[in-house]
Amino acid sequence: MSSKHLLALIFFTVVSFARAQTVLWADKVLEVSSEHTDQFYSPKNRAIQILGTPSVYPQMVPSPAAWQPNGSDFGEDYIKVGFEKAIRVLQVAIIENVNPGAVARIFGYDEENNEYLLYQSTGNATNSSKRFWRVFPEEVPEKPLNAIKLVINHRISKGEKQIDAIAISDATEFINFDINIADDVPKNLQKENLGMVVNSPYGEVAPIITPDGNTLYFTRLEHPDNIKMDGEDAIAQDIWYSKLDPLGKWTVPNNIGPPINNELDNAAATASADGNSLYILNVYHPSGKLLAGLSKTTFTPDGWSIPEKVEIDNFHAMGQKNPKTEKTEVKTEYAISYDESILIMGLQRSQTFGGKDLYVSFKKPDGSFSLPLNLGPIINTADDEGSPFLSADKKTLYFNSAGHPGYGDADIFVTRRLDDTWKNWSKPLNLGSKINSSKWDGYFSIPASGDFAFMSSRDNSFGEEDIFKIKLFESIKPESMTIIRGHITDISNNKPIDLPIIITGKNDSTSNYLVDIERDLEKGTYKAILPVGYRYTIDLSGTGFLSLEDSINLMQSLDSSELIRDYELTPIREGHRMILQNLFFDQGKYEIKEDSYAELQRIIKIMTEYPTMRVLLEGYTDNQGNFTLNVKLAENRVNAVRDYLVKEGGINRSRIETKSWGPMNPISSNSTPETRKKNRRVEFTILKL
Repeated sequence: MSSKHLLALIFFTVVSFARAQTVLWADKVLEVSSEHTDQFYSPKNRAIQILGTPSVYPQMVPSPAAWQPNGSDFGEDYIKVGFEKAIRVLQVAIIENVNPGAVARIFGYDEENNEYLLYQSTGNATNSSKRFWRVFPEEVPEKPLNAIKLVINHRISKGEKQIDAIAISDATEFINFDINIADDVPKNLQKENLGMVVNSPYGEVAPIITPDGNTLYFTRLEHPDNIKMDGEDAIAQDIWYSKLDPLGKWTVPNNIGPPINNELDNAAATASADGNSLYILNVYHPSGKLLAGLSKTTFTPDGWSIPEKVEIDNFHAMGQKNPKTEKTEVKTEYAISYDESILIMGLQRSQTFGGKDLYVSFKKPDGSFSLPLNLGPIINTADDEGSPFLSADKKTLYFNSAGHPGYGDADIFVTRRLDDTWKNWSKPLNLGSKINSSKWDGYFSIPASGDFAFMSSRDNSFGEEDIFKIKLFESIKPESMTIIRGHITDISNNKPIDLPIIITGKNDSTSNYLVDIERDLEKGTYKAILPVGYRYTIDLSGTGFLSLEDSINLMQSLDSSELIRDYELTPIREGHRMILQNLFFDQGKYEIKEDSYAELQRIIKIMTEYPTMRVLLEGYTDNQGNFTLNVKLAENRVNAVRDYLVKEGGINRSRIETKSWGPMNPISSNSTPETRKKNRRVEFTILKL
């Protein structure tokens, strides 16, 4: 061989190895001889389950998410599938998750539908019960192929058969498939057992952490202190709760008691933002029976209220047969958004994608919820999806599934909503083997801070399922959120007032957006959840009261995930006084800082609305330094405020009186920097309307 030819061969070899392998999974069913169907003629085990990437592998167990031919043990079945484009086929991969070895022939088809025999069985059945089978044709067709047909001969391998997926490749490198795991799972990630204070030898499942992270509700199974019928063993399940004490430790759990818990199976579904309302499984019928559905109970001075039915348009849930008891059971699971406007449900209805699917309903003006909307095929499979949890950002959804590739009977996944249709989601990410186990895993719950989660698991438990805490890592975290809540009252009598409150968020790259606010006008409370990464303006204004504005900088996370901001509004009446809270000066200076302009524009607006109003501006300092200089500094500051109102607002100077008190009349101690700060102020008093 010449050196020239040798170099050419080396070059060809390097290029061949450098070329990326093309792997295509079947994306359409062209023909099928038979398919298994259930009594509801659902998509379970039908031919479409063979499409796309594997749904069962690496578990390789019987599954409704695989194609199951319905032929006899002595005949043949076939399925013909297409691919998104034609490629030169050097390899065919078939995942036979149940009873492999019956594939008698494999045919390939080019774009003109010419048929090529790629494989012929010798009639020998395989000894394995499942396999990821790669077939390398002895004679490779010259033309690219875009369809494959499998012919199954039931005589070769009798009994039920299932095929998970089919793929083709233009290379001989083994076709492989990996679980879609979240990125950068920490090597030292561990599930932290909450210990024997919370957990017991009995089952603790379905933890629900309130958004503020201070209360943990969960369901306790067959515990001796569960409510039970006279003379019976503890077979029921009850709702329990634990509180976080000032030292950050969980208190000994308490049974939540009647009227929520009774001798039947009781379970919490989700909690409101303030933890004072619980949504619980089932409808409490007056007869004492529990019916499928959802109820709500609220904590009052007299204890928990009697659970009331949550109305959901056209609600129905189909039952599934329990393989252990052979009884048909209706299983439902729920999650509600922090503002209680969005309800996610795990239930089986007619025309589902198979077993339990996830649905969404939206709260209507009358308080009921809309017709359940299926979240679509990116999330839902032919197998069961359930235990949903919608994070405070209302975009990040955690759920468990037996129909997406995982490590056990069911794994926990995370997906993110991509638009407002609630049907477009990112491809679900498996949370990895540090969180998921070889058993059934589910029930994820996260506070508003988004830093950690609670879940139940049998791994390293004290008996049955225990509750564990997990530190969340970046790729599975929801957006960080901060809860803001408080009261809006009249400063003159401390009574609640119905005054509009507007919270506007803005960062360096977005225009202003309005934050959803939940109000209880009877109690005078408000609450909202604010995404971190924004600066917020809070505006309260209405007829008869001096408007008030506040600002919050959440460009970075706070130490606490909760802010308490109470607002006292001053009635527009003669003699009423208020401190201009958002008026800022540099130390020892009297030039008004730009951050103060919004506050002063508020004063201009009020004095414009009341053209005969006369006001008094009074200036104060702390007691540090020379008394005379402090009086002069306070005088200069109130004069600067008056000049701004006159020049920028067109307010007649005669309507504004000023007075300087310097360090006199302190409203706080002058002993620390923080208390002295309160004494440095400008007060605004209405002299005449």
